Amino acid sequence: MNRINKTIFTVISGLSVAVGCLLSSQNQTQAADQGVTEQQINQYIDNASLEQKVGQMYVSRTPQTPGQAEQDVAKYNLGGLIVYDADLKGLTQDQFKQKMQRYQNSAQTPLLVGVDQEGGLVSRLTHSGLVAQNGDQFAFPRKQYEDAEKAKPGSGMEVVLKYARENATLLRQLGINWNYAPDADYSNTTGGFIYDRTFGGGSYQATADYIKQVVPAWQHDNLIASTLKHFPGYGDAADTHTGFATRHDSLADIEKNDMLPFIAGMQAGADSVMVTHVIYDKIDPIYPASLSAKMNRLIRDYCHYNGLIVTDALEMGAITDFAKQHGNLPVDVLAVMAGNDMIMTSDYATGIGEIVQAVKEGKIKENQINASVKRILDLKNKLGLLTPESLNPNKHAKPDEDTDPDHHEKPTTPTGSKKITLNAVNYNSDNTIAYISGKVADAAAEGSMVMSVVNVKSNKVIATAVVGGKGEFTINVPVEDKKQELKIVSDDSDYAAVVTSIKGKEPEIIVNPGQDANTIVETLPEVTGAEKTVNYVPGYGVNVWTINNGRVIFTHMHINDGTKVKVFDNKVINGVSYSRIQTANADLWIQTQYLNTKNNSEEIPCAGILKVVYKGQGKVKLTDSKGRYLGNEESTFVAKNSSYKIFGKKTINNKTYYRLGTQVQWIPENYTKLIK
Repeated sequence: MNRINKTIFTVISGLSVAVGCLLSSQNQTQAADQGVTEQQINQYIDNASLEQKVGQMYVSRTPQTPGQAEQDVAKYNLGGLIVYDADLKGLTQDQFKQKMQRYQNSAQTPLLVGVDQEGGLVSRLTHSGLVAQNGDQFAFPRKQYEDAEKAKPGSGMEVVLKYARENATLLRQLGINWNYAPDADYSNTTGGFIYDRTFGGGSYQATADYIKQVVPAWQHDNLIASTLKHFPGYGDAADTHTGFATRHDSLADIEKNDMLPFIAGMQAGADSVMVTHVIYDKIDPIYPASLSAKMNRLIRDYCHYNGLIVTDALEMGAITDFAKQHGNLPVDVLAVMAGNDMIMTSDYATGIGEIVQAVKEGKIKENQINASVKRILDLKNKLGLLTPESLNPNKHAKPDEDTDPDHHEKPTTPTGSKKITLNAVNYNSDNTIAYISGKVADAAAEGSMVMSVVNVKSNKVIATAVVGGKGEFTINVPVEDKKQELKIVSDDSDYAAVVTSIKGKEPEIIVNPGQDANTIVETLPEVTGAEKTVNYVPGYGVNVWTINNGRVIFTHMHINDGTKVKVFDNKVINGVSYSRIQTANADLWIQTQYLNTKNNSEEIPCAGILKVVYKGQGKVKLTDSKGRYLGNEESTFVAKNSSYKIFGKKTINNKTYYRLGTQVQWIPENYTKLIK
């Protein structure tokens, strides 16, 4: 049985600015002198329902609707919650502590309460304003080390460890008991997505030396559980908040290099490991690491680790894109099948039932669920959260009705002064998905802020996405038959909502402007019914028009690429040639340019992986489907040495382009190397 000894924490002068009254003698944290036996944990697992056990496997963002977090914690027996900026902003430290206590009071089983407190741009405490900045105390460890070394050579690691211990104490006093840190990734590519968050040190071994020392510092006195992330090593992969990222290193190279800091942390007693969403195609070419059983076996069998495994957030773009490309697979079920103990997602209302059904169907063994719940409860016991009374599966959990008098319900439409900048809306090849992308002003919103798309007419949320690196986001919105008016809303009320629209599957009626006054109609020689083939970019259709007194009007109809049609006569209107199709008397016309002649910009389906090999400075700017570079505010850029899946290619003016994603994500061949 793990017990936490009572500890008296002294006020460290460097911490006093940030913590304030939290470390006064009246508010000193004392870890609970309590706990349960292994037998009591096993008894709970034997007696709890399958639904209760699966609920323990969920760690979720806190719902922002007042009272919902308390209700859902009680109803679903959730294992944990994650707090982000939206949960901390506008509160005093005492108010936040009371909020965390309300959540705990509502729980059937005490909650793991997690936070991303790595430092720097990933410092929820300071970025939210809950805690004041205090020199380098809340900086990235790399900066803490470098600044300390400049001030006093040889003091760098001592300072880093001091801050880790102090911040762990602070977190627990605020009601947080699980930190998603330290970052055990290694990257030496300045400007790469993960670079600033890594410790560096010039080698994998230097990072490993840091990790093995900082894990005990974070976990001192069993106040906080630490987390090694992002297994097996993020490297120079792209941002998984907004889409797919792939690495092509061999398993041998990953084991020799990237996994070195993780193994050091595991051997130092790290409480948990977070698995990334990056695809390592030499290990598992299909599944992101977080959904890969092969990756979990590396943790258990190769690293001999028996602690808690948790996924990175399943709301991130890499996973939502994966699900869409694989028929909307239930990713929560895949995450459990892969071997994860805890699932980081807010979709518990649906996911718990799906996992329970998968167990009943034999896709997941109940003893695997039991093993995961055992690890979860063992960690809670180590942190001093459990009592015999808290392990009663028949306990009636009741939401805590003690509300914060200073709490005010957030407006449906935020009216803050900060601006959300939107790019032009793009669509997938068959116009079933609209890509709404943009940027918020705050780069530190990465991973914390959630953007929602709200249908203006129904006022219902229809899609969400997590903000990624540099404040950028992309939201995939299903296209309906009719045009949709939409609001883009941040969960940070400092940002004003913005309004946009997406087209429907049924195109609007389009009448060529000004035709009545200046229409020039040329009647061409009659054609007798020659068969032609409609040619257009694959996945799109060609619009069908009527022509009335020289006026071209859209019919709401279109003809798919590759369709055989008969052509009966032609007309040229304002310089555009139209061909009559179907019958000699039908008033149905398509533009002649889309018949028979293959243009050199037709997309050819193409699958594979390519690497960006740009030799210049900066990043590579992508083009649209016509090879045109857009304005910087509308453009997508990719970093050199990054890798991407490709879906098609085409030749434009004798130059080859590859499609990375949407129809505005094309890269010229001369900047790439096809590696698979």
